[in-house]
Amino acid sequence: MEAHYGRAVGHIDELLVMIFAYLDDRALSRAACVCKHWCEIALDCLWHEVTDLRRALTVLAPLALRPERASTSSRPPNAYAFKRPLTAEDWRRFQRYSPRVRRLRHDQRHARSSTERAKRHVPLHPKVFDDLSACPYTDIFPNLQSLTWFACAPNRQQPSLVFMHRRVKHLGMHIYRSEPHASTGFLTDVCTRCSGVTSLELRLEEPMRHLEDDVVLLLRGLPQLLQVSLPIFSLTPRVFVELSRLRHVVSITLGHPAQAEPGDRRDVADFAPTIREDGFVTLRSLAFSARLPDATRLLHTTQCPARLTRLHIKAVEIAPPTALHDFFCAVRDRCTSLVDLSLDYIIAPDSTITSPPPLPQERPTLATFRPLFSARSIRTFEFRWDFALSLSDDDMEGFASGWPLLESLQLNPEPVPEPNGPKLSLYALIPFARHCPNLRYLALHMDARELLDLPRLLRSSTITPFQRLETLSVGLSAITKAEPVTLFLSQLLPLGCPVSCGLRWPDAFDLALEHARVPLEVRTEMSTFWMRWTEVAKLLPVATKARLEEKARFSALERQMHALELSRCEDRRRLTYLEREVQDLRGRTGRTP
Repeated sequence: MEAHYGRAVGHIDELLVMIFAYLDDRALSRAACVCKHWCEIALDCLWHEVTDLRRALTVLAPLALRPERASTSSRPPNAYAFKRPLTAEDWRRFQRYSPRVRRLRHDQRHARSSTERAKRHVPLHPKVFDDLSACPYTDIFPNLQSLTWFACAPNRQQPSLVFMHRRVKHLGMHIYRSEPHASTGFLTDVCTRCSGVTSLELRLEEPMRHLEDDVVLLLRGLPQLLQVSLPIFSLTPRVFVELSRLRHVVSITLGHPAQAEPGDRRDVADFAPTIREDGFVTLRSLAFSARLPDATRLLHTTQCPARLTRLHIKAVEIAPPTALHDFFCAVRDRCTSLVDLSLDYIIAPDSTITSPPPLPQERPTLATFRPLFSARSIRTFEFRWDFALSLSDDDMEGFASGWPLLESLQLNPEPVPEPNGPKLSLYALIPFARHCPNLRYLALHMDARELLDLPRLLRSSTITPFQRLETLSVGLSAITKAEPVTLFLSQLLPLGCPVSCGLRWPDAFDLALEHARVPLEVRTEMSTFWMRWTEVAKLLPVATKARLEEKARFSALERQMHALELSRCEDRRRLTYLEREVQDLRGRTGRTP
């Protein structure tokens, strides 16, 4: 019976797919050798996403290193090419695997120089793609749904055409500027072959002002787009207007800050697009870079999408608190369905950081954010600025009580370090634990160097822990000792909630601080803070588990004491009953027992 049950479980396709999803390529290859049933499912998982095109093509025919151009006796081979011409038998054998491919990702951006190619990556010879273009079948990967092709040079974009067809739904490209009209034919071919693309991800080699014509041509040739992703500082007014003409676009997003290097803030410094009345009918998610007053004016226009659920603004420059307040008022009044709001000033090497730091009254306060408390639909809020906000622990009480439905909050967790700026303490966490029961992600910048009244707080039974918190992010908050901080957090955080520390873009942040002439000792101290928080992250699970075990033992003792008290009450009741019986007996008999 058990053997039959084991065989039955081992042949449930859905269960096998879930298990195989956790295996690496080597383990999947072994699983494919178990039996015919496992072979088909394991091969589907193994070939579902191809990230190493060279290795996948070795199944078609063996590859060997050859010179990429005319070779000389002193030049080593530097590209892979097929050892022999492809035959019909090669293609027939490859047909067993090629229909299984759903995603193809070919990324060469990390190998731009010859030195890097020699050390890290050896590309495919152009002749390989000439051979692939002679495929006897309609498409090389007939069921391909996602194609990401980030070429390292303009001349390596063209080979991606051999994999394109109408069934591709996601397309990722790296666009280069070359000679006039050199890329127009390529982009036209892309639009012809992939006319059914619904998701477009673009990476640019240069600022958008040099590539607007190419991007506009691409957008006009892909009318079925639902999602578009661009680098930061690349959504210019002209591109924005072109996107508004797409009838089906639902989401416009921006890339990670680390990908913002080719972008230029000047391209979006004057953001005043003119949108038609029927523009952005279906748009629900919008992200763009602009000055804050420009973003506020856009929200007040009648052409602004009225049913946005997600709005992410990458601020080009720091704005005064009054401009922030006006922007939040516009969000409250115009975006009544908003669920996710982000206002982010990216600290990068080209960022302007004021010196000396602004005065406390020149920074955002609780009154700056108060209009958002009326936006009851917002569940996720991210705010990143240059210096620490002018907020106190008492302000956090008003912040948490005014926004009890928050599920994710990032409140400037990575400000520019300064010696005597406004600081929140670890006690700022307590109001959020008390008033925000659905909070799952919290990121704050705090000063954990002093914990006043910690013994009294640890003995207190009135502290309310977080109910659903999944991650606490502290950036590079100041800290001196890990042990007291661990004891404090063990009272608040649930078991399994990690403490995350560090910067989202450390290299750029350090360069920005260097350009702003932040003292070296201050930047060195940040490394010390990171080490201390890493210790807290290691100690916290043990401390939290011990605290929970202690609470469990205390609860068990309380239950025992309560049971004993009930038992004593029952004994006392019985004794009282027996005394009454004795008194009644005396009264009836007139005798003394």
